[in-house]
Amino acid sequence: MTDFKEELKKVPELPGVYLMHDADDRIIYVGKAIVLRNRLRSYFNNTPHNERITQMIARIARFEFIVTASEYEALLLECNLIKKHRPKYNVLLKDDKNYPYIKVTSNETFPRVFIARKKTADGARYFGPYYLSYTVKSTLDTLSRVFPTRRCTKKIDPKKPTRVCLNYHIGLCPGPCAGYVSEEEYQRNVESVCDFLAGRNADIIKRLQKEMLEASAELDFERAAELRDRIKGLEVVSEKQKIMLRGNDSIDAVAVVVNETDAVAQVFHVEGGKILGRDFYVLEAVGGSETQELYMSFLTQYYGDSIAVPAGIYIAEEIPADQMSMVSEMFTAAAGRKITVVFPKKGKKREICDMALQNARIALDNYETTKRIERAGSLAVLEKLRDVCNLDGLPLRIESFDISNLGDSEIDGSMVVFENGKPKKSDYRRFRIRTLEKRSDVGAMNEMLTRRFKKLAEGEISFGGEPDLILMDGGITQIHEAMKVLGDLGLSVPIFGMVKDDKHRSRGIMSADGNEFRLEEDPDIWRFVTDVQNETHRFAIEYNRKLTEKRYKKSPLDGIKGIGDKRKVALLRKFGSVKGIREASPEEIASVGRIPLKLAETIKTTLLESAPKNSGAGKTVSGGDANG
Repeated sequence: MTDFKEELKKVPELPGVYLMHDADDRIIYVGKAIVLRNRLRSYFNNTPHNERITQMIARIARFEFIVTASEYEALLLECNLIKKHRPKYNVLLKDDKNYPYIKVTSNETFPRVFIARKKTADGARYFGPYYLSYTVKSTLDTLSRVFPTRRCTKKIDPKKPTRVCLNYHIGLCPGPCAGYVSEEEYQRNVESVCDFLAGRNADIIKRLQKEMLEASAELDFERAAELRDRIKGLEVVSEKQKIMLRGNDSIDAVAVVVNETDAVAQVFHVEGGKILGRDFYVLEAVGGSETQELYMSFLTQYYGDSIAVPAGIYIAEEIPADQMSMVSEMFTAAAGRKITVVFPKKGKKREICDMALQNARIALDNYETTKRIERAGSLAVLEKLRDVCNLDGLPLRIESFDISNLGDSEIDGSMVVFENGKPKKSDYRRFRIRTLEKRSDVGAMNEMLTRRFKKLAEGEISFGGEPDLILMDGGITQIHEAMKVLGDLGLSVPIFGMVKDDKHRSRGIMSADGNEFRLEEDPDIWRFVTDVQNETHRFAIEYNRKLTEKRYKKSPLDGIKGIGDKRKVALLRKFGSVKGIREASPEEIASVGRIPLKLAETIKTTLLESAPKNSGAGKTVSGGDANG
């Protein structure tokens, strides 16, 4: 049974569409949301609903979602999906009502501009669709005042003028029927309307904003409010509609994303200019593969020799032109018609590819979260790790160590603990390295491990009990250093290193004799070790950053004129501490960051004057989150 509480954690706080499935995997409801997580959570937290929705909730077996760029796009996508799937519980939206278009009868001598419910091949120009009818009406009203065009359906003959109607007298029509406007001037109004509807609207909006400010200055607040509402209407109706594409051809938008261990391919299916569905596929244990390679592999496997390949396949990331040409020819031969594979760089096709890319990233994150939860609830991966490392028992307690530093200062280490396959954050420890004057990862590791395991050797378990396995964030040098420390303390714990490839991704587990188990041989171990290594590194970096920010924010250097943040950081990096700068000569200080000798002398004098009394100037501050 689906754990909806856990599934909701994977839902982003973004606008989009959600689809509810029943036990037979039929789509029973489609909805939209400004914030997907909040909307979906409302179905599963005992929020009161009407009878229809209550019945629907009782039948939900799972849900899925598609992220969009705005609620506007979500509603258009919701409409398309409802029309395609006819969900049982979308009773209020199951009619065939279409969203309105704005039609410009450019095939007439004096074109009209009005609302149309359907788009037909009649030679006219159509803009839209738009999801709010009142917005369209407000926009047409604004446009008719800024660029008047006729509203009547009479046939106009410039040679036979007729009497004007009321619209002319109230400024909504330029009077072409009476010959009050030339065809050229009228056409300019029509083109301005088309330019606005096509998105070239900045000048028009600026004009209205100017009028609004003038009305406000003249204390004509009613007029200013009216103009404000018109501007708002224009801005809403001008919003880009990434969901809609022109043309009736079927196309697919394909996006592939990869992390350290796995990848996800997302495919959006577009028909008649509308997204009508999507698929996503997990590509397991391909971490480290080049994205170009993954696109080629997925495209050839997904479409293969199918004759149902769409006319256009748009990929979210660029691959070499010769490879795109090759797969295009392959699909064309299989389908018996022209098939193109294209990397769009701009426009609406680019925007749909970006949407597919965003959804692919979310799907991959959620897949990794699911796998992490599965690992936490099972000891299977620990059994595999036991066999790979040739351990006597399950590594129920694993400790991992890493060093982080900034030059010769702020050297610190981290100890991360996993118990039963899950992080045990209460046992995490940070070590501020005390004994080193200069950077040495091996020396820092020696100090950290000595402080951690000396207490264990003495029978004290304030750091936690004895681990079943130690994983060092590094290779053979760190492994040997750890073995030396534990050997000197009379302890015997299996020690392995977690090594990365040249792209800083987890590559393998190394033993003390230099043998390496390549992680790609087992995806479960790969994901688990990657989690341990990333968590260890994150914990160390986080603490180092805090120490560095604290060090650089408060310093006696701050009060010296001519010393800004860049020079302060450069001095601290060079000499390691204020004490180090104080003990340096003016010439040594001047060698850093192009500091003038006179300023260097001022720095030296100021720091000597600010030094703590009673020999405190030479005392090293020690300590950290973990003592011992």
